[in-house]
Amino acid sequence: MKKICTTFAFLLAWCTAIVATAQSGNTESAAHTDSVLLSERTDGDYLVRRYMVKNQEDVDYSLRYQINASVLSAAMNGNSKELDQLGDFISGLANDTLIHLRSAVITGYSSPDGPEKFNQTLAERRAQNFKSYLDKKYDFSKKYSVQVNSVAEDWEMCRTLVADSSIPDKEAILRILDGKHSEAAKEAALRKMPTSWNYLKKNILPPLRRVELMINYSSGHIVELRTMIAKPKTEPAPKPTAAQKKPCCDVVIDEAITGLIIEIPETKAEYRRAQRAAERNARGYEQVARKETQIVNKLTEEEARAMERIARKEAREAKKIAKAEARAARKSNKVMNRSRW
Repeated sequence: MKKICTTFAFLLAWCTAIVATAQSGNTESAAHTDSVLLSERTDGDYLVRRYMVKNQEDVDYSLRYQINASVLSAAMNGNSKELDQLGDFISGLANDTLIHLRSAVITGYSSPDGPEKFNQTLAERRAQNFKSYLDKKYDFSKKYSVQVNSVAEDWEMCRTLVADSSIPDKEAILRILDGKHSEAAKEAALRKMPTSWNYLKKNILPPLRRVELMINYSSGHIVELRTMIAKPKTEPAPKPTAAQKKPCCDVVIDEAITGLIIEIPETKAEYRRAQRAAERNARGYEQVARKETQIVNKLTEEEARAMERIARKEAREAKKIAKAEARAARKSNKVMNRSRW
């Protein structure tokens, strides 16, 4: 949805600029600097121009890896969906002549737990493994420019994730992460807090074991611009009734066009109405984007509350175990004392 709304907003802004230029009467400068005039013809009372409008876009994909593993598992944590979407995009590159891949960056990551040198090697192996996967399936690096990077995450990177989480003993964990000790010393201190360490292992560290693919590409959209041809002045025609009036501005998606078809109004009053209609459309798409953001935030809050409930349950279970161990220790002491007497 974000990509669709962004593309539509770009084309809408471009068409609005074209309309403004046409209203000023300077038709020679109607095309945007990122557009190319493809054809020009007349259709009844309209001058019809087709433009190629170019836009720079990017898309990214994230694939999870198992702990200490450098071989991709398609069935792990949503990887299947990401790979399907990536496959659709790569197929689109081959079939759509208006899309051109400019660059691709593969970055392998590892979580901070474990030896630092091993983690760096693991991150590199994950990046190379995913590059091999793309080459085996799509001949990716033979067709496109691909850069390979690797990052071994440190405990400092985890601080933001911890601060936004419902981890038990959060303040104590943050003090450890903010300390000036070595990475190994921080990990050793964290491991001494079993409940918090289990939370880290289940909720914070797994998403860091990943490979990310960032693709930068250029896309083209064919836009048709219809401008009413000025007519000689004649006797004024009777005003149309409300039923006869047409909308001042129509923006229509045509299956034969990959962009928009926009009809430029004849009068300034109609142009102002068209501009207001375009602004209403833009606000509508903004409302859709805000609604989607609210839904995502709600889901995030619900997930955080669920994690907090799990953490409280784990804390209660830990207390029960501690009490049971204390009772067992007291019972053992009593038995020992009796045996002495």
